Amino acid sequence: MRTMRRMSVVVLGAVVAVGAAWAQPTGEDLVAWALRHWDDVGNGRLANVVGWFGPEAGLAFLGTPGAGFYYGPDVAAAWRAFFAEVLVQGYALTGVTRAIPESGLVHGTLELATDRGPVVVDSYLRFSGDGMLLAADYVVTRGFGLPVPVADGVVGGEEYRNAAEDRASGVVLHWTNGLVVLHAALRSPGTGWVAAGFDPVHRMQGANFVIAAVTATGLVIEDHYGTRPTSHRRDARDHVLRAGGNDEYGPAVVEFVIPLDSSDPEDKALVPGQTYTVLLAYHRNSRSFTAFHTRAGSVTMTLEE
Repeated sequence: MRTMRRMSVVVLGAVVAVGAAWAQPTGEDLVAWALRHWDDVGNGRLANVVGWFGPEAGLAFLGTPGAGFYYGPDVAAAWRAFFAEVLVQGYALTGVTRAIPESGLVHGTLELATDRGPVVVDSYLRFSGDGMLLAADYVVTRGFGLPVPVADGVVGGEEYRNAAEDRASGVVLHWTNGLVVLHAALRSPGTGWVAAGFDPVHRMQGANFVIAAVTATGLVIEDHYGTRPTSHRRDARDHVLRAGGNDEYGPAVVEFVIPLDSSDPEDKALVPGQTYTVLLAYHRNSRSFTAFHTRAGSVTMTLEE
């Protein structure tokens, strides 16, 4: 079978010791493990692919006929069903492969050569310190023709599995989660900045904020943390993995992907199956993140498992 590779690699975060119970992998470790795992996937080696998963690991497929969440022994059945749908004949790695050492997370995009034509997959992997997969999300964005989240700034009718509108602000939050990442979109009533604050402790305090604006030169998006009940500041480390924005049709639309658990103290861990408060706010027309919101409110978000 043929194997093709073309990629660039981004490694984020300092390598620090986090205790004897878990040896933190380096960015180079994560990329090496991911490349080997993807090579097994891209060459259809079922036993090898399944062998990467620990006994209690989880797998999420999105955009496939067998979309869903799988745990433990069901992981093997899910991969068997996937390879039954497509005869994989090789692969290419496209775009950027990004590693975040402190969370054991690495993601990249594969283009699988199959009997049904190209199948494009966004892969999000979370490894343990010994190189076993704790969880993996596989999002098929091309090949099966099924709606899945794509951070391109355009929200399709069935792109996200969940949505909630905040009546106070008029901002709509769309979301779909896997076991590694959260895919989200914000639809604003205005053309200025729009923001979401996940899991606040008291008003803004403790929330993990994503704030974005669509400008003349493109999307500007930042990762912030609620430092006080009425203030927030930019994180030392940015954990927005993918993002896209659009205001071509008037009000701003922003889509983004963030880790469910970045292991960053300035972020908040989000657990599948749990329900969280999400703060929503926007500005009518200012794209300056220091401009006070026009309106704000909140919704609740329940993650699937």
